[in-house]
Amino acid sequence: MNKNKTSTAIALFLMSAIAVSLLALPAANAQGSGEKTSYAYIFAAPNPVGVGQTVYISMLIDLPLPDATVDNDIRRHGYTLTITKPDGKTEKFEWAVVQDTTGVEFMSYVPDQVGTYMLKFDYAGQVYTWNATATQRAWTGVRFLPATRTITLTVQEEKIPDPIGSYPLPTEYWTRPIEGQNTIWYTIASNWLGGEQFGRFYVQTGYNLWQQSGTGPESPHILWTQPIEFGGVVGGNTGIPGETYYSGGSYEGRFVNSIIMHGRLYYQLPLGHSGSGGGYVCVDLRTGKEIWRRDDLGVTGSPAPSKGQIYSFESQNQHGAGGGILWQINGTTWNAIDPFSGKWMYTLTNVPSGTEVYTEKGEIVRYVLNYQGRWLALWNFTASIATRAGPTDTSRDQWRPNGKTIDTSTAYSWNVTIPDLPGQTSPTIAAILPGDIILGVSSNIMPGVTRMAVTGLPYTVWALSDKPESRGRLLWIKTYPAPTGNLTRTLGPVDPINRVWTMTDAETMQWIGYNLDNGELLWGPTDIQFRDIQCFASGEGFGQRAVTAYGNLYIQGYGGEIFALSAKDGKVLWKYNNTDGGLETPWGLKPIFIAAVVDGKVYAFNNEHSPNTPLYKGYKIYCIDAFTGEEIYT
Repeated sequence: MNKNKTSTAIALFLMSAIAVSLLALPAANAQGSGEKTSYAYIFAAPNPVGVGQTVYISMLIDLPLPDATVDNDIRRHGYTLTITKPDGKTEKFEWAVVQDTTGVEFMSYVPDQVGTYMLKFDYAGQVYTWNATATQRAWTGVRFLPATRTITLTVQEEKIPDPIGSYPLPTEYWTRPIEGQNTIWYTIASNWLGGEQFGRFYVQTGYNLWQQSGTGPESPHILWTQPIEFGGVVGGNTGIPGETYYSGGSYEGRFVNSIIMHGRLYYQLPLGHSGSGGGYVCVDLRTGKEIWRRDDLGVTGSPAPSKGQIYSFESQNQHGAGGGILWQINGTTWNAIDPFSGKWMYTLTNVPSGTEVYTEKGEIVRYVLNYQGRWLALWNFTASIATRAGPTDTSRDQWRPNGKTIDTSTAYSWNVTIPDLPGQTSPTIAAILPGDIILGVSSNIMPGVTRMAVTGLPYTVWALSDKPESRGRLLWIKTYPAPTGNLTRTLGPVDPINRVWTMTDAETMQWIGYNLDNGELLWGPTDIQFRDIQCFASGEGFGQRAVTAYGNLYIQGYGGEIFALSAKDGKVLWKYNNTDGGLETPWGLKPIFIAAVVDGKVYAFNNEHSPNTPLYKGYKIYCIDAFTGEEIYT
């Protein structure tokens, strides 16, 4: 709470300072001469205040110094604050240079006595000495006269009420937009942006399914339906009794790259047999009501948006998240589409390939590894000055990309040298914990769809620091002996909670865990009693597939069971297998796959690769407790 109060107070003072900076400056009377009367201001809030509570004090002179910008050192000098307590004792605070360009200085203070405090602000005055520009030379030599101002602060025994952190969470159905004062509601409202929103520690594309914020449905009630094509039983004599319409599995899936932002659902529409080509639509997530539609998205030559972004741009001139972005990716060109209206906003060109992650404030960045040049750089299109109103002073603090085509070929936040990373192949980044650590491989052990022709080889794994003070430094590199039995060993997901990276053997269905910080073996190979049909794993090629969440490893697959392993020690925590198909299927248990992990729940569904028609009966959606494995509903 104290941290929040401090942040709020500082923000208010910065806003006051910015307002001051917008005032017009009077012209100097003569170059190199003259005096300028100064007016001192000081205010303390709250006033009155309870003893032991925090007071925020701001001091300023009536106008900023002429031509003071963030790009120069033109600043006010010589501020002094003298606080006289009720018992007559004094405290003095001095600022030789005021760093804020507006001339505002602020501090927090905690009074420890009941009574009246005297707060005296003194400005020593100064001569304007700068002369680099014509504007500055007009003021060179002008003396800004000293000024002083005294106020009182009343401190009482009774505490004043704490500020409202937020109003309570709702106890009934609610709708968007969320009233701006209900700040704690962020804990129940979230987004599904696609891309790498949930972190780059899953290694296998499409398995970043741990939504770490918001809530998940606790009942199987259907809110609405919206037909997007013909479905169900065809009817009549079609050669196969009870034949159903083509579902699109497994290569023309429907509802691919659907996005949820701001309580709206965005998805592409199918056309005939194809999962795309029918346009792109935005509907209200709660009601299903269509909000906008574009027939020129999700068609040949104009792909549907594949990910969303909500970027929180913070500067002295701008605060808060923008309205979000739907990104249409076409090679190295990205088109920003407004999620509210569906209209084009701006375009990025020359976007490099790289390993992508989202930062905490919503930036989409790419780690670009150039091993031949031995460098690693962070591409970040927000680093391009073209996204701002201008290149200097306060223009840089205004987010203004709309209407532009922005070349991002040089939009990098940093570039560091990296060491040699020798191995069997060129180095590849596998997983990233942004601002912390980068896991990579110099071997052909990344998971894929087809089994490698050559197996049973040694493999090399390494880690680089991504901490600002040591970024690019080698933390460790290890070459591990080839697994016996000519096994196909591939990289699995990383657990950011226990800091464990995993590997899995396709033929034996075993898992292995290693320490992310030093590469040492922690546990495994496991001895889990999978059903033999689990060898098909996800149905998307060989090898096992799993999702990491809450420090656990959730394994899915054709075996019809979900296993939860502790990523810390590899022990089985629970097994869920309420998927019996009886005589209906050739598998016994129906294959089960994870759709999402959120709010302490695992959401899963029955499916198969290239499903037959008619579909097997009894397919379900499952909600399972992520910590106990108990079924919540189907």
